[in-house]
Amino acid sequence: MTKNNKKPLNLIRNRKRRSLFRFLSSSSPSAPPPPPLDNSITTLSPHPPQKELEDDVLQRQGPGLQTRFKRFCKVASPYWFSDDKLGAWLHLASVFALTLATTGISVGFNFLSRDFSNALANKDQEQFTKQLMYYLAAFAGGIPVVVLADYAKETLALRWRSWMTSHYMDSYLKNQSQSIIDNPDQRIVNDISSFTGTALSFSLTLFGTVVDLVSFSNILLRIYPPLFVVLIANSIGGTAISIILGRGLVNLNFLQKKKEADFQYGLVRVRENAESIAFYGGEKNEIQLLLQR
Repeated sequence: MTKNNKKPLNLIRNRKRRSLFRFLSSSSPSAPPPPPLDNSITTLSPHPPQKELEDDVLQRQGPGLQTRFKRFCKVASPYWFSDDKLGAWLHLASVFALTLATTGISVGFNFLSRDFSNALANKDQEQFTKQLMYYLAAFAGGIPVVVLADYAKETLALRWRSWMTSHYMDSYLKNQSQSIIDNPDQRIVNDISSFTGTALSFSLTLFGTVVDLVSFSNILLRIYPPLFVVLIANSIGGTAISIILGRGLVNLNFLQKKKEADFQYGLVRVRENAESIAFYGGEKNEIQLLLQR
């Protein structure tokens, strides 16, 4: 076929494509958009179904404390009984030992501060110099222990996160959990990091608080017993108010993370299907779909 014969055929094909594009672009809003190449662009409903509204209400209410504890154990326990369990438990024991040591250092600094203040108030130069040397020695020995405790905690969290990432990646790629994990990219990257760091930090904070309470109770009882009772009542009241006021924030934070993950997934899907969306004229539908997320 000659070059002159090819030209009319190309013109006819271009006209057919433009006609198809005009027809799809001028279709009525009520008509469903044509299916995309990857079957991922869906039609939008003006009102969400009743079931979705009920699920959203249930998500805002959140599960009970017992259910949350069971879920936490289900997610956290596999690592502590895995092939790395011996090293994990030894690492955890060292972290708790260092946390206990930091509490002992805090108690020691409390007594040093008392003696230092008494020497300063009595204008005892010899005792002041002696307590100052004790202070310097305590700083030199205590600061490395505190830094080492933080380092051990962070390395354990990183070790736990590395194992959980490998575990869930293996499970996801073997198609064992693709149907139950929504937004696996955020779950595996962000949520695992947040879970391991928060769980370990909360456990150590609870342990340190109990040890501090036991350690400093003796000191407070010696100083003024009614003050100890007032401080305990104040701590219990403040904790109760924080739990009551912040109870709903946990579910709201979860919903926020889920909405953000859905939105990020939608943007990635639009980027991967940009040519299909442009060809079928689905920009308006995609914008509405993204705003619904």
